[in-house]
Amino acid sequence: MTGHDEVPALADLGTGILGQRLILEGWFASHADGGTPGPHVHLRTSDRRDAVVRTDQIPELIAALTQVAERIERLWDTDGEEYTETVIRHSPDPNDPAWIRDNQIQHLELTDLIAANLPEVARLLLEADSTDDALTSVAVLLGVDEADVLVRLANFDLLSMTRAAAERRVSMLAQLRRE
Repeated sequence: MTGHDEVPALADLGTGILGQRLILEGWFASHADGGTPGPHVHLRTSDRRDAVVRTDQIPELIAALTQVAERIERLWDTDGEEYTETVIRHSPDPNDPAWIRDNQIQHLELTDLIAANLPEVARLLLEADSTDDALTSVAVLLGVDEADVLVRLANFDLLSMTRAAAERRVSMLAQLRRE
């Protein structure tokens, strides 16, 4: 979103879990449903765990949701058509079977790269001063785009490094490449 509105469509508030923040973000397209254009509100927590809100926090949560919804709707009214034309209409359809297949292959290939370089990846992550440094270092090591590392490493399943998972990955890659 280009943001003619000076106040971003964003809010955060504490939850019932000590140190956890609930983050509410206005989006021009939902990543969860294939990118349907329109004003959306995305909810996540600072620690990627389930949010637990005390009952006395509900009025604050409702106020924050309303505030973010109103802001993203104003931004959509001014910038939504341009966003839809420049981003959504020129993006691949995430429901296209070919796109899904290619995305699965990319995920499996990156998982293989991480598995093949796991000690070095772990060292880079542990020594990084920031998330940005970690992403850059791992991307360079693996020879892939930083955006791919960000998307895939943020939700990486360490159990995919087991021997059984590796064998399954090899089988799935072979099958996907034959299709």
